[in-house]
Amino acid sequence: MFSSARPKTGRRAAAAVAAGLSLALAAGCSSGGSGTASQKEIVVGFALSQSGNMAPFDVEPGKAAMLRVDEINAAGGVGGKKIRTISQDVRSNPNTVGTAATDLISKGVNLLMLPCDFDLSAPGATVAQSAKIPAISICAGDPKMANTTTLGDYVFSANAGSDVEGATGAAWAFKRGWKNAYLLQDKSIEYTKSAGKYFEAAYKGLGGTIVGADSFPGGDNVDVSSQILRLKNASPKPDFIYVASWNPGGATAIRQLRQAGVQTPVVGPAALDGKALLEIVGNTKDVYYTAFACYVYCTGQKSAELDAFVNNYASKHGAKPSSSYALLGYNAVSAIGAALEGASSLDGPALRDALVASPAVTTPIGKVKYFSKTCHKIIDMPLTVIDVGGGAMTYVAQQRAESLPKLGDDNSCAA
Repeated sequence: MFSSARPKTGRRAAAAVAAGLSLALAAGCSSGGSGTASQKEIVVGFALSQSGNMAPFDVEPGKAAMLRVDEINAAGGVGGKKIRTISQDVRSNPNTVGTAATDLISKGVNLLMLPCDFDLSAPGATVAQSAKIPAISICAGDPKMANTTTLGDYVFSANAGSDVEGATGAAWAFKRGWKNAYLLQDKSIEYTKSAGKYFEAAYKGLGGTIVGADSFPGGDNVDVSSQILRLKNASPKPDFIYVASWNPGGATAIRQLRQAGVQTPVVGPAALDGKALLEIVGNTKDVYYTAFACYVYCTGQKSAELDAFVNNYASKHGAKPSSSYALLGYNAVSAIGAALEGASSLDGPALRDALVASPAVTTPIGKVKYFSKTCHKIIDMPLTVIDVGGGAMTYVAQQRAESLPKLGDDNSCAA
């Protein structure tokens, strides 16, 4: 997905073993992905943030992934092989991600799960690519994570991506008859940059007009007062504002818009999802965003499958999920399990080939198609539009992007 302001990369790298995810280190594992480690099990390394500013986006997807591992193992495993997990806390530090990836590979993992962000995952993905071990970001949104020419052909993301989120928001807004948009662009991370540029291109492609655009630094201390002054002078007046940002910064920007008297509808990407949005924006209205599901803190999406996921998650972890990002971790393990059923061996190349040939999988939100030879992320998945108003969140509709525009940025998933 995304992250908040990063720790400086000069910070000393360290790899701390996390207590939050299940930890099962076994002595005597051979080098990762060689296929010569115990053929009776599949070893998956989780290099996620259990602490630091990325933890809110890694912890729940990681916990949901562990729930799905338990379910698969209880049903007999994958092709008769149980999944064993090894976890390390990368502490929201890019240096630590690379160190943790190296350590987990030395412990014999067959696959790596990396943080929910391109910027943070990249060092670990580079290590995995060199070792020819498949590495899957648990929910990174920036499309560069899925482009085989950026980090390599062993690198994947278990998310649809911020390109899809931006294009989906554009499709939904245009369908409402909103023909004039204002883009408020968070420039802090790659996720928000790509969400904004794909929104803009998709919206223009549908026939919409961008009447103005502005940017802000993002992060934890957002102040968009200057941007609001310029927005108020836009001509013609926008029908809505697309806020390409993430929480808490995105929610803070929306609150400041409302406090300044700007009541124009707001649309945003999945990074606005979760209880934090309500807590920060308060009792507002006409705020919409494209999430992965509406549950727990959101009402209106009737689904026995979603209810079962939430209840099983709460039974295992003692609390319900606080954002729909948890689903991505759960679904990722389902996709891995389905792909590995067809793997010829546990060698890295065989696992990579199995992932790109994986079938669509049944998830709590329906069928989801993961990965192809050229697009290493979710290929087909509807997003859920959520309405924030009156201190509540309500399901509006499911929406798909009309298309992914080609922007000349080497996005191999674009149309």
